[in-house]
Amino acid sequence: MGKWMWDNHVQWVTSKAIQLAKKYGADTQKVYCAALLHDLGDARYERDHSAFESWSWETGKAILKKAGLRKAARDAILEAIRTHSCHPGHLPTTIEGKVLATADGMWHVQTNFFPVICYMNRPDTTKTFNEWQEWFTTKIERDFGPKIFFRDERNEVRENYEALKRVFENKTLSNP
Repeated sequence: MGKWMWDNHVQWVTSKAIQLAKKYGADTQKVYCAALLHDLGDARYERDHSAFESWSWETGKAILKKAGLRKAARDAILEAIRTHSCHPGHLPTTIEGKVLATADGMWHVQTNFFPVICYMNRPDTTKTFNEWQEWFTTKIERDFGPKIFFRDERNEVRENYEALKRVFENKTLSNP
C-alpha cells in the first residue's frame, strides 16, 4: 500500500495540513515535514509488523537530520507524528500536532478511505464482518472525535462522518 498511501493519502494530508497551519498559526515547515513523514512506515511494512514503529521513527529522524533541521525541530516534528493517530492517552499537545491529526482525520472522513480499506486492505486483525465493524466504529469515532481539533473542520466533515456511520454501522436487521 506504500505507493497508494503516498499518492492518495500523504499528498492530500500534506496539502490540507499546510492550509490548516496557516489558518491556525502553526509552524508550516514543521507541519509540512510531519505530514510528509507521518505514515512513512507504510512504505516498508504492514502496520502489525514488529519493526513498523521503530523503522518509521529511526528513518524519519534520519531524514530530518539529513535535511539539516535542528534537534529541537526534529523532536517537535517526530512528536507530532507520534501522536497524530490520537490513540487514547496519546493526543497531540502542540498546534503542529493538532493540525497534522486534524488533516489526517479529515482525509479519513472526506475521501474514499473506508470503502478502499473494505475492498483492498481490511485490517488483518479482523476475521469477520462484525470484527471489521467494531474496528471501523473505533476508527471513525477516533477520526471524528479526538482527532479533529478544530470546530470549523469538524463541521466541514460532519456530514461525511454521519453518512459513513449510517453505511457501516453495526446494527442487526430484525425480521419483519
